[in-house]
Amino acid sequence: MKDEMATTDVCVVGAGAAGLAAARELIRAGRTVRVLEARGRVGGRAWTDVETFGVPIDRGCAWLHCADRNPWTGYAQEHGFTVVERSPDWQRYIGREPLTPERRDRWDADWDRAVQAIETAGRAGIDVPASKVLPADLEFRTLFDAIMSWAMGVDTGELSTVDFATYDDTEINWAVPAGLGAVVATVARGLDVVLDCPVLTIDWSGPEVRVSTREGALECGAVVVTVPTTLLARGQPRFVPVLPPQYEEAVNGLTLGVANKVFVELEAGALPFDETVHMVASDTTTRTASVTVRPAGHPLVLCFFGGAYARELERAGALEAAARDELVGIFGGDLARKIRRTSATAWVSDPWARGSYSAARPGFARCRTMLATPVADRVFFAGEACPPTAYGAIHGAWLSGVDAAHRILATRRAS
Repeated sequence: MKDEMATTDVCVVGAGAAGLAAARELIRAGRTVRVLEARGRVGGRAWTDVETFGVPIDRGCAWLHCADRNPWTGYAQEHGFTVVERSPDWQRYIGREPLTPERRDRWDADWDRAVQAIETAGRAGIDVPASKVLPADLEFRTLFDAIMSWAMGVDTGELSTVDFATYDDTEINWAVPAGLGAVVATVARGLDVVLDCPVLTIDWSGPEVRVSTREGALECGAVVVTVPTTLLARGQPRFVPVLPPQYEEAVNGLTLGVANKVFVELEAGALPFDETVHMVASDTTTRTASVTVRPAGHPLVLCFFGGAYARELERAGALEAAARDELVGIFGGDLARKIRRTSATAWVSDPWARGSYSAARPGFARCRTMLATPVADRVFFAGEACPPTAYGAIHGAWLSGVDAAHRILATRRAS
């Protein structure tokens, strides 16, 4: 964006799933839109990497959660992507041992009791850490806590009961072998997207909004801000004047949890299964990984770490070492000698993310609706942190972006 003072109907800050969905909807309604993206690529936390291993790997979001009603499902299929319409069996194995039917029944009963306890508290408006309401006699408490850290990005001691209870899950999860990030990237085709262009300030003091970057300024009637809450809490970008205090409460109450992946490439013929298999590395500690052999059918192993343990490993630069240890613990020491390459994500260190997906702090679940409320009919927030029933997922980002677009269109028509 080299022009000193460009103009557009709407400026979208961030070319992730929410920003692209908002821009697409506005353009379809005949509005002019410019998207400003700090990174050198589109997609945000949806990022398919095809270079590291020569096959597509999703370093960010990878699943079409609630796939039966996820708008990305139809979009992907309409744009030529194969969608594997089969939900994974996440807890088929503990280590290399398959769960027996009898043990699986006990685990399912434990899971149902734990979830019911959290949801009962949450639906009663008791917004406390989930760990405080879990039954004391859960047989598989350690396993439950580990799974929550992977699914929610935070440990149960940091998980809001109300936030958890509000999420609307159909439990249908499908994969896109070519990469979910690749699907998201196609939305940018034909859009006016400026890369490597971080927004410095958003001045909403006048009738028009002025969005300033190092490359110049952009004047618009409305702005859609889709940057992660972690950056908003740091004052990135800076708002002039400062936002009303409830927005500061919202961005600080909606932290980002942590989920990091380690992809492992083995020597030819060394993969232990011929099909995609999901397993839990250990059920005796929460400091463990979810392991997938042949994720989305690709010849790799994926180790998935979440919550405080994932944050600790990233800070120590120990993710790849931890993944090796988990695989040795499952498959034996001989497997370590067959590892060719590893590659880890580091979402907390990523300067344009500072985390993985949103998790309301206990007591702050109300902040999602608060954040999605427009400021002076000129500043609109969107992203996976906004929708109370679909947060932390790519369909929530889409729905939030489209909702922001519709609010802008309604406001502009009214004015």
